[in-house]
Amino acid sequence: MNYKKQIEQYLEKSGGIITASYCRSKKIPTVYLSRLVREGSLLRVSEGFYISEEGMYDDYYFFQYRFKKVVFSYETALHLLGVTDKIPQGMDVTVHYSYKFNEVPIGVNIHYVNKGIQDLGVVEARTMFNNPVRIYSYERTLCDFIAHKDKMDIEVYIKLIRSYSKYAKRDLHALYEIATRMGIDKEVKALMEVVYD
Repeated sequence: MNYKKQIEQYLEKSGGIITASYCRSKKIPTVYLSRLVREGSLLRVSEGFYISEEGMYDDYYFFQYRFKKVVFSYETALHLLGVTDKIPQGMDVTVHYSYKFNEVPIGVNIHYVNKGIQDLGVVEARTMFNNPVRIYSYERTLCDFIAHKDKMDIEVYIKLIRSYSKYAKRDLHALYEIATRMGIDKEVKALMEVVYD
């Protein structure tokens, strides 16, 4: 099979998005991407990231492709988990303190944490375009809200805590493990006792 055909077949499966790193992993010379851009079949969105004419621009996937260390968190994580009907007013992302953005992206709320807990509670979710992204689990998101209660929207905070008891995939063991690692296990246990009473 020729390289152009391989790219076209992948674009059909991926919702019209392809990356240079994907091509390299499949031994497809990236010069074929440049040729398709010249032909007008592909648009180069940023370095190493391409979208076809039929492709859907996926903000979350594109953002995570550009900033590989970020994890979608807070209200964005809840949205991607499908547990809230509230559409986030921007993107909430978490990175460790030493991570530096060359330029702070517009409309992005950046939350900083110690490197030791950045990957705590990370799960994979699918965007509305079925692309994989890294987000925090409901348990980690709950712990983040509890740890930073004073900075949270009180309505969202209360709804989040109440709705956890109805969450089909809830994992209390993971919740307490994450809370313990974050040093907020007493607060989480007290809240859960109130919710489950």
